[in-house]
Amino acid sequence: MSGIVRHRRLWRRLTTRALPVLAVLALTATLAVALQVREVRVTGVHRFPAREVETVLRSALGTPTFAARASELRSSVRALPWVADATVRVSLDGVVTCTVIERVPVAVAVDQGTPRLLDREGQLLAPAAPGTTFLELAGFGAYPEERASVLAAATQLERCWNDSLRRVDRLASHDVVLRFASTPFPVLADPDNPQALVGARRVLDSWLASRLPTPLRVDARVPGRVAVLPAPPPEETD
Repeated sequence: MSGIVRHRRLWRRLTTRALPVLAVLALTATLAVALQVREVRVTGVHRFPAREVETVLRSALGTPTFAARASELRSSVRALPWVADATVRVSLDGVVTCTVIERVPVAVAVDQGTPRLLDREGQLLAPAAPGTTFLELAGFGAYPEERASVLAAATQLERCWNDSLRRVDRLASHDVVLRFASTPFPVLADPDNPQALVGARRVLDSWLASRLPTPLRVDARVPGRVAVLPAPPPEETD
């Protein structure tokens, strides 16, 4: 048998054996590409920019689906200050789906440069849009616990004064200035003792019933006492 024939047979055998290996390698490469994370989908976002969540999840793009950890992605999404909770799923077809539960803004911190939304626990969420009409808080930047305490007492403060609260300024620990929607002057109070506003409101009603001029300020910080700062008398004219 000539050497040429032997070489041809050898190549045939090698080719026959290599074809299955090449097919497996090609299939593996195809699956590797097909099983990569290729898309992210975010739902549940209404008040805040969904792109912030999408940016976090895009870190998984190109990662094999079996290597993308849903728990790690969820932790990264929950690190966003306005996210209360999130559910993340990674499907075999390469889609990351995230359902977000937002924190609910109830107030705005207005003394830290850009006004920022606050939730009921006093946590800073995100910059507030122009024209936001939430309750304003000022002076609590270095006192997050007091800020949370004031927000927790806000509804009771409104109920005791019988007016909608619009702004709270911190004076000192347990001392705040309250500004109500229909009250043309500030009311000083201890936010931990909202019930004192009930007596202050009665004093104000008696004051106005006596046809005295609207005061400049009412102070209800001292338990059992209400101080009314009267307006100066109008200047007499010739």
